[in-house]
Amino acid sequence: MSSEKVLYRHEEPHGQGDVYFLWQTGASAQLLASTGSDGTVAIYNRQGQLQERIVLQGLCAGFAWDRDGDVLAMITASSHQLIIWDSNSQKKQTVDIGLRDLPSCIIWSKKIAILAVGTARGNLSIYNHISTKRIPILGKHTKRITCGAWSTENILALGSEDKYLTLSNEEGDTLRSIQLRDCPSDMYFAEMKTDERVPGENTISMILGKRTLFLYHLPEPDSPTELGFQQRYGSLLQHKWFADGYILLGFSLGHVVAISTHPREVGQELWQVKNHRDSLNSIAVCKELELIASCGDNNVKIHSMTNLQETVKILSLPDQAALKHVEWSADGQLLGVTTSQGAICVFVTKLHSLYAVAPPRIALLSSLAEIAIYHYTPDRQKSPPVLITLEIEPSFLTIGPYHMACGMNNHVWFYDLGRSMTDTPLLLGDREYMSEIKQVALSSEYCAVLCGGQIMLHTIESSTETSQNREPKIFPDEIRGIAESVITCLGLTNDFLCFATDLGNIIYFSLENWSTVLQFRHQAGIRAIYPDVDATRLVFIDDHSQGYLFIAACDETLRIPDFPKHCTGVLWDYSQPHIFVANDRNTCTTYAFVRVSVKGKMVEKVGTTSLISEQTPLMLYDGDLCLHGSGGKLTSIVLDTHANKPGRDVKEQLRTTKLMRKYPDAWELCKLMNDIDEWRELGMAAIADLNISFATKVFRNIGDVAMVYALEDLSQIEDLNTLAGFCAVLRNEIEEAKTLFAKSGNPSEALELCRDLLQWEQAMALASTLAPEQLPFLAREYGAQLEFTGNHAEALMNFERGLKHTETGSPESKQQQHEQHVKLCKAGIARTSIKCGDVRRGLQLALELNDKQVYNDCGEAMVAAGHMAEAASMLERGENWDKAAEIFINLKQWKKVDNILPNVVSLKLHAAYGKAKEAEGHYADAINSYQLAGDLDGVVRIYLQHLDDPHSASEILLETRSVEGSKMLSKYFEQHGDYESAIQFLILCGCITEAFSIAQKQNKIVYYGEVLEQSAAAKPSDFLQLGGHFDTEKYTLLAGKYYFLGKEYSKALKLLLKAASVGNEENTSLSLAIDCVASAGDEKLSNVLIEYLLGESDGVPKDPKLLFRLYMAKRQFKEAAKAAMIIANQEQIAGNYRSAHDLLFSMYQELKRNHLAIATDMKTTLALLHRYTLVRIHVKRGNHLLAAKLLLQVANNISQFPSHVVPILTSTVIECHRTGLRKSAFEYAVMLMRSEHRSQIDSKYIKKIESIVRKAPRGQLEDDGEQESSPCPVCETPLPNMHIVCGQCKTTLPICIATGQHIVRDEVAACPECDFPAMKVEFIKILETTNNQCAMCGEEIDAGRLVDIDDIQPYINAGT
Repeated sequence: MSSEKVLYRHEEPHGQGDVYFLWQTGASAQLLASTGSDGTVAIYNRQGQLQERIVLQGLCAGFAWDRDGDVLAMITASSHQLIIWDSNSQKKQTVDIGLRDLPSCIIWSKKIAILAVGTARGNLSIYNHISTKRIPILGKHTKRITCGAWSTENILALGSEDKYLTLSNEEGDTLRSIQLRDCPSDMYFAEMKTDERVPGENTISMILGKRTLFLYHLPEPDSPTELGFQQRYGSLLQHKWFADGYILLGFSLGHVVAISTHPREVGQELWQVKNHRDSLNSIAVCKELELIASCGDNNVKIHSMTNLQETVKILSLPDQAALKHVEWSADGQLLGVTTSQGAICVFVTKLHSLYAVAPPRIALLSSLAEIAIYHYTPDRQKSPPVLITLEIEPSFLTIGPYHMACGMNNHVWFYDLGRSMTDTPLLLGDREYMSEIKQVALSSEYCAVLCGGQIMLHTIESSTETSQNREPKIFPDEIRGIAESVITCLGLTNDFLCFATDLGNIIYFSLENWSTVLQFRHQAGIRAIYPDVDATRLVFIDDHSQGYLFIAACDETLRIPDFPKHCTGVLWDYSQPHIFVANDRNTCTTYAFVRVSVKGKMVEKVGTTSLISEQTPLMLYDGDLCLHGSGGKLTSIVLDTHANKPGRDVKEQLRTTKLMRKYPDAWELCKLMNDIDEWRELGMAAIADLNISFATKVFRNIGDVAMVYALEDLSQIEDLNTLAGFCAVLRNEIEEAKTLFAKSGNPSEALELCRDLLQWEQAMALASTLAPEQLPFLAREYGAQLEFTGNHAEALMNFERGLKHTETGSPESKQQQHEQHVKLCKAGIARTSIKCGDVRRGLQLALELNDKQVYNDCGEAMVAAGHMAEAASMLERGENWDKAAEIFINLKQWKKVDNILPNVVSLKLHAAYGKAKEAEGHYADAINSYQLAGDLDGVVRIYLQHLDDPHSASEILLETRSVEGSKMLSKYFEQHGDYESAIQFLILCGCITEAFSIAQKQNKIVYYGEVLEQSAAAKPSDFLQLGGHFDTEKYTLLAGKYYFLGKEYSKALKLLLKAASVGNEENTSLSLAIDCVASAGDEKLSNVLIEYLLGESDGVPKDPKLLFRLYMAKRQFKEAAKAAMIIANQEQIAGNYRSAHDLLFSMYQELKRNHLAIATDMKTTLALLHRYTLVRIHVKRGNHLLAAKLLLQVANNISQFPSHVVPILTSTVIECHRTGLRKSAFEYAVMLMRSEHRSQIDSKYIKKIESIVRKAPRGQLEDDGEQESSPCPVCETPLPNMHIVCGQCKTTLPICIATGQHIVRDEVAACPECDFPAMKVEFIKILETTNNQCAMCGEEIDAGRLVDIDDIQPYINAGT
């Protein structure tokens, strides 16, 4: 809890010792009286300034203010005289009470100025201050009178140390005497609540012996109530009545207890708390603030009467040992506390709510006579306020751009605040006005004061020449028409003085022109006005508590919806001038003023924000609401309509943002949500506010092209009502659009809108006043609409009206439009006349117009009316050939049909005509019509049924594949005994079951199967049926074949292997078995077939080619490669070198395509076979040296060519001898002369070879040119041309497919088909010799297609 502000503090104002004080009573209640050990009574004002010090003859024994607070009565412990001090005259007088004993207590009457004085000996004196009459009464009590109290009925109750309570009247006569159990103290009259609820003070309460509370109920004198309390509470020191019959008790040990005096709750403790740790000395009650306080230790604790459990405040004085007494002032603003060290401290507990705002300054009453001026910044940076000490406690406060004014009654003090926030405020002076001031307002130069129902306008300082020359002005004296009215409120800006009267007048007075510029009259009196910063708009509240927005520029008022019934203020947002809030005590409602929209000017409610009690809105900036709290504190909140709270619904936030027209913020929220519907609603909201540019941006963002085009067309419209009308159309607010167009500068748009909406009667009504020349055109269009809806009679009438009112003397520019209009009217009359039964008139007008469309429309109308012949004629004239032909066919007018048939495009009509011709036996015409209609089944039918021409029918069916036609042809063939053709066409049309049935009956199953294999419509079940048939017939090969096609792979393989074993069609059976296993993808079936092919089942190995085929079909390329090597070897042995070459080449390509490793022996064998094939090419080219080198490589591996050893060696010897390779020629000639080869040498070469052997070369170890070399493409080491394995890097190199030599790095190209490398120059030469055929793959290629190789490495790595 925070401490309240200390107003003032007096340390030992009466010296050391206890000090006592009393607040002045009555309406003024400005003074505090105190006394102590110095024998004086000090009088202080509310600011703590000493006003009077009254010197007494001894220590003060008691003092008391009268009921009105005008008189302070005092008694001393050493004098029997009474001292009276008048607060108005500030004079002291001494009064003799008429008794000679010392007074002990004094009590003022609550009703009149009568004072009761009790003495130490039990006597009583009653003093009337008005009449100065004294009534001494002896023997009222036998001992010292200690306490007493007056009732509102002027009954005096006294308590004495003789333990008696006496009741007396104002004359001192004893009415009743009651004996008590102990000495009384702290006596009060109060009202105890009873069941009868009789009002008035009916109970006397007092404390007896510091232990019990005694309640004496006057209506029941014989049954008083005495309440005791727990000993742990300590002594009972004080009690106070509060609220509705409750009593607050203070106990010495720090406890505070609340009890009730209600009949059923008497004595019950409603609340109890130990407020102070060590001791409690005093309690107080403030009825005005509904607070209670207890004082003890070094603090005061304050609680609310409505919620005793809550500690509202804790006031502490840490430098004081103990607090002795606490009491509130009469108005509850001040709380006085005394201490054990003789000090008096006064706290401010409640300030009047005084505030004023002139952005960025906010002025608040911070103490009784102190103003704090805050500087507001949007970033909420708090700076310490500027404090201004006042000379008075103000009752009103206002602030302007550079000045502040405050005052009370009819007196105002003016302060100059300076031009910047750092300037020191200066007192300019003060001024008195004619009567009590109700309202003050300041601008930068002027002050307006409302007092006595009038306004005085004057300058604050005469700072300019203009203001110096202007005398103060009184309103409404000089304004006509409002002299009898009373001004109720005002507002002042830098440009205008605005004020309103009790008769509903709103007046604008220009400060620049110094004259009245605007007068407006409302239907009811106006209570308050709240102008915006420029006074261009103001909110006013009338006597019916309804709020309105007044727009000065157009003298227009708008009713504010859902305006708070008990509105206490209106604030304009200084950041967004179209936003304002209206507040009552609990809520703050946000509104938005819409200047332009489809619905015109309007005020919309945005939402509400709850306020905490005792908070007053001061200023609004972009949703940030500054509030004046209790104790003069400045706080701020963000309005719920503006707040971006973490848990707030985004859709609700978007709704309020749109209502406040904060479109950039709404754009960001829509981007966050990314909901197409929300985007569209935002665009429509912008259209409603005529914000075309933003709406275009929104619809462009969501890709609504049509809306963007429509909005761009509106962007250039300047007339506001026209623009609003088009926006209303876009929002589908049609009636609003009509109204807006009618008020616009282009009212014909309303006519066009009615026309577009087909609201013809409204359009014609508008046209009669806005555009009479449009009436004929509207009548024609209305007639067309009526005709469409079937109201032909009224349509005819409107067409005639359109024709009748047409102006004949139209200008040339409109002549064409006029002619078109007349034509359309006549066409309409022609159609509707026919529909109304006047066919002759319709025909006459149609022939007169001679228009195809009119002919067609009239023809259709005649068809509907049943006039078929005339309708056909009309349609023929209108070139509606199809419809006319249909009618002529129905009428069987064949000549007419023949005439127009070439123009007919309807297939249905051609078919109908064909059917008619077929019925008449004109088959050629029928076939022609069926073909035009696309009904080829009809053509087939004629060929079969009428012309007996199955050949032509079958040609058509082979092209169309028609099911129905195939059935007809199949039936025809079956009837004529051609069952194979019947089966073929049944399968063609998908009638598999019927075809199988015929095949079974006619023993054509094998043919059926052959046809079925070629049919795309065949299903696996059809093949299984066929396989079952052959299986039953023990025809295993075909049974296995069709089971395979039916996907019964296991059964098919079993039958096919059986067929291969027992039949003479082994290759066929095994080929099918391989396809079967490949399709099945089953390893078990694959293993069965492999075992069979390897001869493991019957001991007879099968042709390796079959195994190779199996591996290839199964894409098992590694195994296929092994099989390929075996097959190639067999082919080589058999001398089929080209076959072996092609097999290895294809295998090589498959392995390379599937990125599998290629065995070195396959590469070597393929290279050797390719070199052998190159020999013939190079011999043909005449390159015998290269041919000799290639033959030497083949001869070195002659064992791989066993079938052609002698021919190969012979060719080697001859070519080597021819090219000078004599050593190699001699070596292989010697080999040929061996006994096993000599007999096989061709006779024409024998002598040549013998001569070579005889003439052996001498001293020649190697042939010249045989070991020519080129660098290795990998390591650049020289390598003999015919070597393919580098001795340095051990790399196996690919051969050049043109020369057979190892490949080199540069000038290399690849075949575009097989991708094998070759030296480009040699490759081109080879292509010239081989007719552009690649030596490796045999494909025909062009030299221009060769692929240049920049990097040879991928070809070296191929297959690794």
